[in-house]
Amino acid sequence: MATERGRARQEAVGGAQAEPQPLGILACAGQLPLEIAAAARAAGRPIHIVAIEGFADDAVKAYPHERVRLGQIGRMLASFARAGVGQITIAGAMQRPNLLTLRVDRGFFANLPAVLALTRGGDDTVLRRVVAFFEGHGLKVAGVSEVAPALLASEGPMALRVASAAELAAWQRAARLARDLGPFDVGQAIVASADAIVAVEGVRGTDAMLRDLGPDGLGTGLGRGGVLLKLAKPGQEMRVDVPTIGPETVRLAHAAGLTAIGVGAGGTIVLEREKTVATADRCGMALVGLRREIEKDDGGAAAFVGEADAGVPVMGDFIARRTPTPGDRRDLRIGRAVLEVVKAHGAGGAVIVSREHVLGVRGQLPLVGFVAAQRTAPHWGRRLLKGRLGVLVIDEREEAQRDVDGASHVIKRELAQAAMDAGLAGVAVLGSVTGDEARLDATAWANEAKLFLVAYGAQP
Repeated sequence: MATERGRARQEAVGGAQAEPQPLGILACAGQLPLEIAAAARAAGRPIHIVAIEGFADDAVKAYPHERVRLGQIGRMLASFARAGVGQITIAGAMQRPNLLTLRVDRGFFANLPAVLALTRGGDDTVLRRVVAFFEGHGLKVAGVSEVAPALLASEGPMALRVASAAELAAWQRAARLARDLGPFDVGQAIVASADAIVAVEGVRGTDAMLRDLGPDGLGTGLGRGGVLLKLAKPGQEMRVDVPTIGPETVRLAHAAGLTAIGVGAGGTIVLEREKTVATADRCGMALVGLRREIEKDDGGAAAFVGEADAGVPVMGDFIARRTPTPGDRRDLRIGRAVLEVVKAHGAGGAVIVSREHVLGVRGQLPLVGFVAAQRTAPHWGRRLLKGRLGVLVIDEREEAQRDVDGASHVIKRELAQAAMDAGLAGVAVLGSVTGDEARLDATAWANEAKLFLVAYGAQP
């Protein structure tokens, strides 16, 4: 025992070279877990991967690993413990799973309160709870900046083509919106032009947003000549959720008609860097690492949360038979606050919120298509238990201006059907459902779709 203490003391003062502690990688989908593993191995660090079945790439077999199902939480923790892991990184893509279809173990039920807490709030809220869970079990969670910093974007041009002044102006426009949307945990990626916001990333992800603007998307042609900005949100949990681009991002952006991609220097992962840069060069696109100059402004958008939504009445005019639940009312409040922000940026007049999580901000996409696209949004399986979840909040004046048929209201049968198909509980209008015929029609369509419908009166 004395000898062991002496050896430990000697190692502590540098008298002996301690063996590097194994790095644990909780691997989800994509190349990121593999690139982290390669970087750590090159640095001489042992690796142990816990690969999530159905997500992690088969190439993890090149490293010591164990495959587990997503619901086998006890097995995850035990695998890291057997490998002597004290530090882990969580890497790769994963959408919110359906908890009702998971194959679980005792560890899942032993930690059930923590698991259920993951079903409320935005991505950053959820990921902070994930970090707290693993650290509560004695595993230090490290980010890419600590374990593989070479994967992060450098500052300045990465591709051959230099960005134009108009592209720089578009990135600045997008960055201002990203800053103001930060408190609502949405908008990690934004497509913009120098004079307009085209699209905002929601829960469906960057690729889905770009496909919407591509040749077969619901917003085909809207992105032509625009730029993509991929930037960490103010206060983002960077240990687990670092913005990421790769060759597919470039390909989809080019297909959507975009001309340039800007990413946060030192705060965005560039996967398969050589291939990504080569793809940008082949497409004639600028690819730039941007210095982060816009930080969280506590006097900005955050001030909207918890207030009376900038003059919009707290009590609305409930028109249809169905009425909102307390949870729906919380979502309505968040949706109204988000609309105050996006309206100031000209970023669209509709937002969808579910369980305090902003699922999507419309941008310039067609309203009905924007709502219909939420059918593919992940939802933890809660809809199977709760029926309808989520609310659509519309700025009536903004949407009426975009209405191609010139109608003075926006609640139509097609919109009610799309909201029902997307599993939403109701629709709120910031404005008035005016005219007896329009009001009767809107009420009938909401009742037919089993939606609540609330109007908050004319805006000042």
